[in-house]
Amino acid sequence: MPAAAARLRIEKLAQTDWPAKVGVVELAPNPVGAGRFGVFGADGKPVAFQTVWSAAGEPTRVCFDTSGGATVFYVCFGDNLPSASGSWKPEAGVLLETRACRADLPINTVQQIERVINTAGPAMGHDYVPNIFLGVNPFGPSSNYMAMFSGWFTAPAAGQYTFATASVDASSLEVDGRSVASWLGMHGAGGGTHGEHSGTITLAAGPHLLGYVQIQLGGVAAAVAAWKPPGRDQLAVMPATAFAPVARFRATRFEWASPGLERLYFEWNTVEQCALDESLFVRVQFRAVDNSERRTYRWHFDDGSEETGANVRHFFAAPGQRQVSVEALQNGVVVATNSVRVRVAPDWKEIQWWREGVFNQAKSDFLRRDLSPMPARDLVAVWEMADRADDPELVMGAGGILVQRQSEFNTPGYAAVFYKTGLAFEHQGDSGDTLAEKSLRLALSPQRASPATSDRAKLHLAALLIHCSGDLDEAAKMLGGISANLLNGDEKRLLRLLQGDLLLARGKTDDARKLYAAAGDRQAGAQPGVTRAARLESAAILIEHSRWDEAQAALDRLELDTPLERMLLDAELPALSLDMGRKEYRRAFTDGQALLAAAGDDPRQSEVLYTVIESGLALGKNEQAQRALERLLKDFPYSESAAKAKDRWSRK
Repeated sequence: MPAAAARLRIEKLAQTDWPAKVGVVELAPNPVGAGRFGVFGADGKPVAFQTVWSAAGEPTRVCFDTSGGATVFYVCFGDNLPSASGSWKPEAGVLLETRACRADLPINTVQQIERVINTAGPAMGHDYVPNIFLGVNPFGPSSNYMAMFSGWFTAPAAGQYTFATASVDASSLEVDGRSVASWLGMHGAGGGTHGEHSGTITLAAGPHLLGYVQIQLGGVAAAVAAWKPPGRDQLAVMPATAFAPVARFRATRFEWASPGLERLYFEWNTVEQCALDESLFVRVQFRAVDNSERRTYRWHFDDGSEETGANVRHFFAAPGQRQVSVEALQNGVVVATNSVRVRVAPDWKEIQWWREGVFNQAKSDFLRRDLSPMPARDLVAVWEMADRADDPELVMGAGGILVQRQSEFNTPGYAAVFYKTGLAFEHQGDSGDTLAEKSLRLALSPQRASPATSDRAKLHLAALLIHCSGDLDEAAKMLGGISANLLNGDEKRLLRLLQGDLLLARGKTDDARKLYAAAGDRQAGAQPGVTRAARLESAAILIEHSRWDEAQAALDRLELDTPLERMLLDAELPALSLDMGRKEYRRAFTDGQALLAAAGDDPRQSEVLYTVIESGLALGKNEQAQRALERLLKDFPYSESAAKAKDRWSRK
């Protein structure tokens, strides 16, 4: 074995084509820097090889000569490595390369096809595939691309061979450089499934090179090469067995020979992803390939998180070039390390991009992490996916950090982010309402304010000020500043009803009642009383089962459709129970006091007083709670609420 800075042992996979005269392996970025590498046999003799694919942040794909039958090789890294003598051609397998192409060029003639080829973008990827049977671009988006196949097949006998193409959009097939079949223009695959676009050629027995080009502009992708060898009755898709086999190899051991701190070698591959619109979570598996000594491993990712273990899986909130570092430790001391710029990308072959199970795994992972040190682009990416997936828990997880780091998000584009974050925090206990208020204020700050969200943010902030903070003057100012031009029907109605809530909170009960009555009911159907009773019963059942969000939605809809419910204890007592169940003590205390003024002589005031006492004590408002207790015991001495209050709080 030649002297080298490091060497990598590679072995044939158990499940791969064999025997084969060509092998292929993926190499992580050179751990010794920009030095050369070479492939060698176990006897130290150089082996002929070629680089199939190399790109920044991606594994280098190498094919090499395995015609000698060996199943173990070494990749050596370093300068002045000997090379194999002679020329070698990897005449096996089917190589596929794809490139982005223009969608505005015609593809109806050979000359037009040549122009598309000549103006195509750089290669997206280059790898071996089983055969020419493609339904997706494995290296990038599956539209507006060109696929070029080059496959070595064996003609079992001399004679006439028929070849055919079936594709979506233009395709052409040639053998040994001679055009045999084509199907030009834009079209679906249906008109070629029975060999309508075929040609015949005379071949000698032995190896031949098949070239196939397909241009995919839109729709479902398809590129298929079929054949009919001598003695066959009909065309059939060329199977993988028709092509000379290529064996896959994998790294199993890495050895470092240079002085100084040892460098580690690691591999990675995308294992799964989930996507919604422009949001994409990608899960990547990393594997340390070491020298078999007993070590522990610690991984550092550029999103601020860490993992431990020789094999780890990590969710990235956004694709692209990402920095990944790993350390090997023995007895708690770092003995080897490496840091690589990794290109994180989706598995383009995946057909189902939105996978709820993967999203839930990613969500659990992100909520487990400390998101505080996460780079801004990743934090926003987590939030955007959560918003698109309509997942309030993850919206709050990422949104809470956005609020903490508000100074990094100071453009109008973030107004909607803080507005929606505020909505998610509403009704999540007192701390949630506090964060909701803060988020809505951030959405309204001068550097972020956006006409599309300002009125909505003011509407929800005013509601919080009325029902939680009790800051009625600011609430009035907020409501007065809403133009309502960009509000929808429900929001315009809520604006009017919040003005009634403001009157009620100020003790102007009659004025509030008139405003609610003027707004009118929107109940559909001929029996509004039955509808009302059903809604109230449904809300009560939901509260009993702690299904808070559904109960809130039911009560909100009832009060929006029937405004006078906002003054009636039939609806407001369940609302207070809901507030207490979610530990929204500020809302319960504020609304409870407003209700007492509107309750008249309803004996159920005792239940409201009990809630005011309980929420007031939780908030440290002991004097107000004591006054409410005295009133409860004085005015409703024989009520169930009074009995409970005596047991819990009375000093007598």
